[in-house]
Amino acid sequence: MAREQARPRAVILAAGRSSRLGGTNKLLVEAGGQPVHEWHRKALADYEVNVVVRPNDAQAVRDAMPWVHLVVTHDRFDGPGGALHSYLERIDEPDGLLVLFADTLLRAIPDDSGDWVGVATPPGRVWDYWDGDWMRGVPRVNVCVGVYHFACTECLTRSLALLVEGLAVEVSFADLLRHYSREHYVNHTQINDWQDAGDPDALARVQP
Repeated sequence: MAREQARPRAVILAAGRSSRLGGTNKLLVEAGGQPVHEWHRKALADYEVNVVVRPNDAQAVRDAMPWVHLVVTHDRFDGPGGALHSYLERIDEPDGLLVLFADTLLRAIPDDSGDWVGVATPPGRVWDYWDGDWMRGVPRVNVCVGVYHFACTECLTRSLALLVEGLAVEVSFADLLRHYSREHYVNHTQINDWQDAGDPDALARVQP
């Protein structure tokens, strides 16, 4: 009998302060009529999923998300890069890892292989801005939406280790992508169905 192929792995980063949500873990708030973790369960149905959370959120997340393979705790406030580094230190990951921010709501995960970062044009307000001429309108610029795929976890771990060494400050994904892309070309994958769940105003705008 042929051996069942291992599912790809994903990790959801949810170890921040959640200060804009009154301290409630972003996985446990409601968005568009369902908990945020339910959005992730549906989008990541084909993945083996691990989660990184604050220690005091671990039991509540385990109870709410029994489909998750592992809940890893991270007790420092050093940003998503620090949480991912902590995860990679504890988990022996094969090459190929999908990384998803807890407040990034997607209906489906891109099936692109290799190294990529999900980008989309965020909702914005009207500005006066320069684009070859003075314009009045909503600038159209892509931003990272909080979903990434890294093909080389060894290089990812090495990049993060260099960034967090001796630092007690937040390690941004901008710094991580800048460092990782010295060795790997990171594609920009357009995301058409992204919704944000990072603050009360964004949550109120989420469409089911």
